Amino acid sequence: MSLVIDADGHVEENLAELVGAIPAALQPHAMRFVTVSGGHVTYEIEGRLWRSKYPYPGGLQNHVSAGGERREGGRDPRVRLQVLEDEGIDAAVLYPSVGMMFGLLENPDIAAALCAAYNDWLAGYCATDPKRLIGVALLPQQDPRLAAAELERAVTRHGFVGGVIRPNKVGGRTVDHPDFDVLWEAAQRLDVPVGLHEAYLSGIDTVGVDRMPSYAGCHVVSHVFEQMTGMLVTTLAGIFQRFPGLRMGFLEAGCGWAPTWADRIEEHFELAPEDFHGGDPKGTINRRSWLTFEVEEPGLEATLRLDWADNVMFASDYPHHDAVYPGAVKHVRERGLPEDLQRKILGENALRFYGPRLEAILSGGS
Repeated sequence: MSLVIDADGHVEENLAELVGAIPAALQPHAMRFVTVSGGHVTYEIEGRLWRSKYPYPGGLQNHVSAGGERREGGRDPRVRLQVLEDEGIDAAVLYPSVGMMFGLLENPDIAAALCAAYNDWLAGYCATDPKRLIGVALLPQQDPRLAAAELERAVTRHGFVGGVIRPNKVGGRTVDHPDFDVLWEAAQRLDVPVGLHEAYLSGIDTVGVDRMPSYAGCHVVSHVFEQMTGMLVTTLAGIFQRFPGLRMGFLEAGCGWAPTWADRIEEHFELAPEDFHGGDPKGTINRRSWLTFEVEEPGLEATLRLDWADNVMFASDYPHHDAVYPGAVKHVRERGLPEDLQRKILGENALRFYGPRLEAILSGGS
């Protein structure tokens, strides 16, 4: 049976524990849970109250329970290992849950301290079985230099295989801002990818949510619209041309939109070539961008056959409420895709995305 890598699973970190691990002087000014009422969740963030604009369907447990049942593998690595066994997954690359809220912070030093605390906690979680539980570093997006430094620390100290930021505008910068060059340079030098990962949160600049009347509307548009925007602006900025070794992921937004969107971007080079600072992008986007697919996504096979077969990866999204569980891998295998495409999307493409550091871990190296 071919290798199966979960290219985007999640953990369930404890915010109070992370805050308790940062310098004492920063703790009163960081983040804390306040209350949940009628599905609305309230936190205190840097001394100001943040309340979700719309009620979460699952309240405080919105992202870690399904059908009223908690999925404990996000916080208990022993349970997670059993999930991997049951699902037929060889290794899971892990992303944050609560940590996606750190984009609401304004103080870069607090963001950096919380990201470091999260990465240290995640290293402990992965240490339960470091060949199967693989970390990705959460980066303080508010200051790209601090983000680059934290990426290097987490990769060299903890053996993490990449970094993650949001596709949103955070700290006054979109992901194509020149200040992020220091992060792209660090990722290229370390030979690790950077994943852009969306998570809908009111209060973070998000494309399209200003027109939405409900949580459902915001959640539907946020993931796809933000990743489409991120792909467009990074292409216009010529980031792939300036950093030829950089690999970038546009994660948890499905894949069916990508062929048409990339074609639309490429067509506009003829219309306004001066707007493309890296020159003609044709053939670059689908070679340097990686996507994940929804297990039940109807457009998967069409996307693969439209020249994306080497850059689409399996992701469980476990333990989040909308993840297919149990039976995600089984469901993919039952779609009837040719064996070569199955091998690519279930494991080979993730190996290419995460690169030699993941290959070394899976082969028994360091």
